[in-house]
Amino acid sequence: MKRKIMLLGTIAFFLFGSSITIFAQTGKADAFFKIFASGTYHMKARVTGGGTTSDIETYTKDGIIASTVTAQGQTVRTILRDNKIHMIMDTEKMVMIMPAGAGAEVAGGGGVSTSGMTPSGSGTAQLGGRSLPYEEYKDAQGNRVQYFLDGARLAGIRSISGRDTIDMVISELNQNVPNNVFDIPRGYQVQDMSAFGGLY
Repeated sequence: MKRKIMLLGTIAFFLFGSSITIFAQTGKADAFFKIFASGTYHMKARVTGGGTTSDIETYTKDGIIASTVTAQGQTVRTILRDNKIHMIMDTEKMVMIMPAGAGAEVAGGGGVSTSGMTPSGSGTAQLGGRSLPYEEYKDAQGNRVQYFLDGARLAGIRSISGRDTIDMVISELNQNVPNNVFDIPRGYQVQDMSAFGGLY
């Protein structure tokens, strides 16, 4: 259980607290910004940062986020809705409910931010073992986000904030979001911790 709580922290970091955010801009990546800004999308990616590599599959629709994250040898499903994180542990047939805390506003909107970045350049760099062109944007604090393109496909996102770098290598991005991915299993034991403070 302790390892899964730690994994939940990893999930929250990558989905709600990290600086990987999507900003509506112009350029070759504009079509992908529009997908994220729509608030309805399905994405599979491998995220590396903070000494951890995680495989993440995320569905977002109507302000609800459903994610499956595999990291540290553990797999956990989460559903963010109604300002609460539902951590679903299928092997234990258990659902743990926690308040979304500081990430609620961003995550509740689909994990999307659409302001604050301006174009700052372009180039070519390594991402996921490949040399790919990127478009770069930065904010007033000097944080940078690089969007890597593989022809007509968004191959990944690199977020650079001070000394911290997070790489997201995207393997799938579309707008096919079935409603059942947001279902919370029935018959599971429920532990509601939402009265004990948020996840920060």
